[in-house]
Formats: sequence, structure tokens, C-alpha cells
Amino acid sequence: MSTAVAPEASGPTTAPPARPTGEPSEAPGNTPDETSEPTPGQRIKACFERLAVALIHRGTDAIVDRADGLSEKLEEIRDNGGVGLGAAFGAGYAYMAGKNPVVGALKGAWSALGTGQKVGIVLGLVLLGLLSPVALVVALVALLVWAIVKAVKS
Repeated sequence: MSTAVAPEASGPTTAPPARPTGEPSEAPGNTPDETSEPTPGQRIKACFERLAVALIHRGTDAIVDRADGLSEKLEEIRDNGGVGLGAAFGAGYAYMAGKNPVVGALKGAWSALGTGQKVGIVLGLVLLGLLSPVALVVALVALLVWAIVKAVKS
């Protein structure tokens, strides 16, 4: 894929300098055409230009790929961040608003939960409320039995 860059005409063309007398002149038709073959300096310049363009394209492609990957990761975090991320963002928002970050963390965690998880937590709290008196009665009976056993032994 090597393409030679032809030199640009930057003004009126001038005739080649006259040869001093005594040098043999070339026959007509054998004169070198200056526009057909670029000079080594022009070739090097063209190569560096192509190299610069290739490096710019590779660099921008790499930047675009990285930005796409970062965008996908942020979207994944947004969609599947979980309770911890919701709590962290809730605490951060509450702190910036001048409110209690613990309450903000609880609100953020609660909003990050799914419906099934929220129902499970509510049912667990209801059962705890209903069964806690039973547990309290069982604890009091165990304490009473322990006290009776201790009194009988002494």
C-alpha cells in the first residue's frame, strides 16, 4: 500500500538552470521529468504524513474503544449495582444535602432492593413482631426454671 505523493505545484514552473558550456547536453526526449518522480525528501515527508495519520487513527480508535467499554461498565453498574451501591449513593446524596447519611444509606439500600426482597423483609419484620412476645415468654419461663433449680440446690 505504498503510494507516492506527487509534489504540489506552488507557483509558476521555471525552466531548469542552463548548463555550463562544455558539458554534453542530453538528447531531446531523454530529459528527466521532475514531476514524475518525487525527491527523497518529498518521499520522507509523505511517509511521515502517512505515519502521523495512521497513529492518529489508531489513537482515536483506542480512545473510542476505551470510552465504549467504560460506558458499558457504568451502564452495568447502574442496572445491576446492588444494595451496597444504592446505600453508598443514598448516603452521598444525603450528606451533600446536609442530612443524616445513615438514613440516606438506608433509603438508598431500600430503593435498590427488588420487590421480592422488600416483601421478604416486611414479612420477616411482621413475624418478628408477632413472635417476639412468645420468645419473651419462653425466656422468662427459662429464667424462672433456672431460679427454681438454683433455689432447690441450695
